Amino acid sequence: MKLLVTAQQIREMLYQVAPSKIAVAFIGKGWKKFIPTEQLQEIVVSPTFGSNPKAIEEIMKVIGDEKVYFLDQLHSKAYIGKDTALIGSCNLSDNGMGDNHLMEMAVFLEKSASIAQLENTFEEYKKQALNLYPNLEAKKARLRMLTKQWNTAVWHGVTIDDTEEPSLMDYESVLDTIHIAFYQPDDLVYNSEAIDTIVPESKGVSPDDYFSEQLQFLEEDPIEQGDWILCWHCNNDGYPRKNGDVSWMRAHYVIPHGVVDEDYTKLVCQAKNLEPGSAPFRLDPTTKELIRNALYSGQFPELLSLDDSVWHLTPADAVTQNFLQHIRQQRRE
Repeated sequence: MKLLVTAQQIREMLYQVAPSKIAVAFIGKGWKKFIPTEQLQEIVVSPTFGSNPKAIEEIMKVIGDEKVYFLDQLHSKAYIGKDTALIGSCNLSDNGMGDNHLMEMAVFLEKSASIAQLENTFEEYKKQALNLYPNLEAKKARLRMLTKQWNTAVWHGVTIDDTEEPSLMDYESVLDTIHIAFYQPDDLVYNSEAIDTIVPESKGVSPDDYFSEQLQFLEEDPIEQGDWILCWHCNNDGYPRKNGDVSWMRAHYVIPHGVVDEDYTKLVCQAKNLEPGSAPFRLDPTTKELIRNALYSGQFPELLSLDDSVWHLTPADAVTQNFLQHIRQQRRE
């Protein structure tokens, strides 16, 4: 047995262990830096606040979703290799393994009897996990719930959003709900009573001062708090402005009847005093141009408002993934 008391010692020994089985409370974005991923076969993790949901999603893609087990009550940190193991206080994250002045400690084990005990405990964790989350759908539902908790914490500055914005070509997450909607700058007539009901802390402040971005939707449009909206600037003819902006907006608040309008009365807002968090993917100039070109292509009329009929979000949502895939294909070419 060897006692490890610095982050560097722990990192070096963990890489030497090359764990094939891990039982750890929390996973962070930097998890791949600390272990040889080709050796990892199974992991039990707590899908609770503290774990980055996108890090869990990533590890499910690397080793297979059936090899990732969810156990809410788990607080252990055990890294089990072929003949050695490491146990201690360190989560599989930059916080746990990085040089951030946290007082972590771990023990390196070589005795076969101890390794066997750890493997038996790991199998018991797996059994409990399978009782809680027996299939992929159960795990996906838990990850979606964790994503909402994570996002809310990020908005209020409770935790750091350590998820980098990937390029569209690298974006694969299913944890973000993305809508695509156009906008034209306009003076909105607000329903103050409705806004105060949903956002009481904004009472007495003009919505234009409290919110950084606002969009209108139909009351029946399926948009929820936490969703992402890919917004594009629309001309009067229904097509994008030649150099019009394309940007992300986070739905911090969804306010039924928040706008006085004939049709589009649901108000969706991003607040100035809340952090939006990392967007699903980067909107670099090339991606923005491809988005505008795709809207002009005539292949996605559901995303446009070309006549006087009422525009609905549901048909637009139905083509969103095909639209993004079209842009990926155009970028490859």
